[in-house]
Amino acid sequence: MTDVDRSAGGDAAGDTPGVDPGVAPGIAAGIAEVEEQMTALAARIRATTREAAAAIHPDLPPIGYKMLRVIRRCGTAHASAVADQLGVDRSVVSRQLRQLQDLGLVEVGADAQDGRVRVLALTNAGRAGVEADDAQGGSRLIRGLGEWSRADLDAFAGYLARLNAGGEAVARTPVALIP
Repeated sequence: MTDVDRSAGGDAAGDTPGVDPGVAPGIAAGIAEVEEQMTALAARIRATTREAAAAIHPDLPPIGYKMLRVIRRCGTAHASAVADQLGVDRSVVSRQLRQLQDLGLVEVGADAQDGRVRVLALTNAGRAGVEADDAQGGSRLIRGLGEWSRADLDAFAGYLARLNAGGEAVARTPVALIP
């Protein structure tokens, strides 16, 4: 669809791939544009996560980087809660946890209330890696947001919250990482 088509309201919804034919034509074109931009954003997120992981350790995979960020945010966390927070199977966290330990980035201890439960904490090296990432601008993805006005940031956050609240398949309720 060209810019002229977009400004004119676009094609009928039925002509816009992936959009419900019952949606009004102008809305269908807008939905298609949002999907296109979200796809570009997802690709950017994946790329910046890979870069950030490699900056901490060349063998650190993106999921390991995400685990480090969750543990850092919480101080300590149960392995199962990290899996829930990241929306991945617990076996993924278990495999990645071994690699994070081998890289010297995470240590595992027993929970004080339940010795069967594993509690994850960053090692000094893990903490230093995440802090160095923060010093480089933290999330490389959001550096450009520092140039936005407060009103634009509030509007964007509101739109994201609205999208995330739109359905259970999209939004997950944050979980308590340590009871």
